[in-house]
Amino acid sequence: MSFGERRAGIGKEALTLAVTGAALISAPDIASAADHLDTPAAIADPAADIGDLFAWMSPDGRRLNLVMAIVAHRFSDGLQYVFHVDSGAQFGTTTSTATLTCRFDFAGVAECRAGDTDQVRGPAGDPAGLTGRNGRFRVFAGLRDDPFFNNVKGSRAALDFAAAALRAGAPSDDAGCPRFDAGTSRQIFDRWQRTGEGPGTNFLAGWTPASLVISVDVEVVSTGGKQLAVWGAIHEAASGLQVERMGRALTANALLGLFAADGVGARLKEEYNRAAQAEWPRFTDEIARGLALYDGFDGNCGNQWLADRAGEPTARYSRLARLLTDDRLWIDATATACTQYLGVELAAGPGEARGDCGGRTPNYDAVDVFRSLLATGARAGLADGVDRDEQTHSISVFPYLAAPVAASVRTTDAAATEPAAAIARGAIAVANLDSQIARLGDDPEAVQFLLARARFLGDHEALNRAAVLAENLDSTPADLLRRAQARSAVHRFAQALADIRAAEAAGAGEEATVAQRLAVCVSIGRAAECVQPLEAATRRSPTYASLSTLAGAYAELGRFDAAERTYLAALAALSSTSPFPHAWIHFARGRMWAEQAGDAARADAAYRQALEYLPQFVAAQLHLAEIEVARGNLTAATSRLERMSSSTEPEVLALRGEVHLRSGDETRGRQEIARARERFEELLAGQAFAFADHAAEFYLGPGGDAERAWQLSRQNLAARRTPAALALMARAERATGRVQSEAEVVR
Repeated sequence: MSFGERRAGIGKEALTLAVTGAALISAPDIASAADHLDTPAAIADPAADIGDLFAWMSPDGRRLNLVMAIVAHRFSDGLQYVFHVDSGAQFGTTTSTATLTCRFDFAGVAECRAGDTDQVRGPAGDPAGLTGRNGRFRVFAGLRDDPFFNNVKGSRAALDFAAAALRAGAPSDDAGCPRFDAGTSRQIFDRWQRTGEGPGTNFLAGWTPASLVISVDVEVVSTGGKQLAVWGAIHEAASGLQVERMGRALTANALLGLFAADGVGARLKEEYNRAAQAEWPRFTDEIARGLALYDGFDGNCGNQWLADRAGEPTARYSRLARLLTDDRLWIDATATACTQYLGVELAAGPGEARGDCGGRTPNYDAVDVFRSLLATGARAGLADGVDRDEQTHSISVFPYLAAPVAASVRTTDAAATEPAAAIARGAIAVANLDSQIARLGDDPEAVQFLLARARFLGDHEALNRAAVLAENLDSTPADLLRRAQARSAVHRFAQALADIRAAEAAGAGEEATVAQRLAVCVSIGRAAECVQPLEAATRRSPTYASLSTLAGAYAELGRFDAAERTYLAALAALSSTSPFPHAWIHFARGRMWAEQAGDAARADAAYRQALEYLPQFVAAQLHLAEIEVARGNLTAATSRLERMSSSTEPEVLALRGEVHLRSGDETRGRQEIARARERFEELLAGQAFAFADHAAEFYLGPGGDAERAWQLSRQNLAARRTPAALALMARAERATGRVQSEAEVVR
């Protein structure tokens, strides 16, 4: 029996509030996607996050076509999705507004209205769409390929380089424009068009968001005139509160809080998203500051589009800032040719020809046009190395966006494959998580995000940082509960319980502490005495947190069918479309079936479901590789392990070593096992209790040191007396000759 067949597994700690916090993994301060990487509130539920907005005229000039792509894979029944179409006789001034509004029930059935003119209700996922009762509009709502293409990593590298140059002392003029020298500007532009050391690649390749597509008769939305201004918004259905909005690509993400410190950008974007239309002008000054920074990227201050180079420095960017503050996509409904992003805005300038509908079609390279205008004053000049999407989208055939690609794509670092959409969804979620961590710095709120990174990505440095950061948290009940989360994650359960009691004494309510306290109770082997309080808590409040914790208790007690039902109930109670909590539940199911129930087939299916949500989930990939090793499928296991070639997770190294040994490559096998041994000892030196069980499993297997395994199993048992901890101790006792049977283990 191999190490992979025996070991207890990564992430054996019980579900704590740090896990349920993963449902709120949100996003941050990345100014490089249209709107895919947004503020914490907007993508606490990705179904409330507009990824892209498109609007353009049909080639016959009779209809306005609209697309809203959201970051999630489904629409929420708790939200309302709205297109606002303002109209007027000339650019810049509108006198009338039309709204096209859609809501979805739990089953995904759409109910949409075109003001008081027309309405439609029904499943809208057929590409043919649903036509309104009066024939004035058509609606599609379902998964489509996202046509937004952007070299996010190159953009981030360029912005980071520019920020570093400013910190190093690059001067700025009186208007706030940095005076970069020629070498610095060249480096900024070079980084922008590369991904790492290679050519620019599309970060969102294969991304298939839920897309709301509407084609509406232009007369319905042009009562004020044929100059149309479009913006999209998402509102809470119950309260009407606006939680997200978007007009032009990049306006908020590229300009608000650019290079700002510690959460300033996220706060500004949060306020921006929630602002009513009448409040938009209050962001003009902040947008002007972002424009000044962009203007310096080419080393030439004052050549930005619409910049007033001859006037007062403080007013240099005022004209463009005012235009962008009015964050609406402008469309000339008298034109049928749609070839130029910002075509209407550009045509308003002196000497510019009219005749283009402007707006934004699925095929515009909006990123390059926008950034070039801001950096060089021309429609080209600052390129990100990606000039088209992988798929072909239509501007005339409904629903316009290409269908999702069904085939798998090869990942960048692996021989194995995963569906392209899952890879893209996971990449966005991880990028959001990392940016939230970077934004928060040493803020106490960073603890839950660091713990999530450790749990899902096998990042032990993040775990250690969370533990260190949390140790000084004791000022408020919330701080004490954060410290309890961190201490529980590193298996310091007694101290975690003490923190929870202290939080209660300091005024934390039972609602804030009960799930966390009972989760620790299950973790330390007291599931039998905790299950009734958990059942009571779940009856009072059947939430994702309470149900998932109860399912873990059932699993510990061997009540596997009840655990399975309760895990699935936890998923049903989960309103978030973030991949993290969904992946965690399926992983927990897989671990239960594999390690407690001995049902490898059901475990295999559950692990694969976890990876459908988050292919980057290290523990799920590792557990699947273990099942493949146990089945003798070394080719599949090798392929899966190679996907994690950059991982320093010692269990990955150890299993890879075993596979090499079984395949006859003794040298590589022993090298990998030696690396695993070194890595385990490094981790034990920092967080001994957190890795005692994992390391004991290793030393009972390929690590080949039964005495070390016995020491570690004793340490693990001291922290928690779970059935798994007792079984591990028994194996170590037998391996060292201390006892002959499991029954002899002192309980």
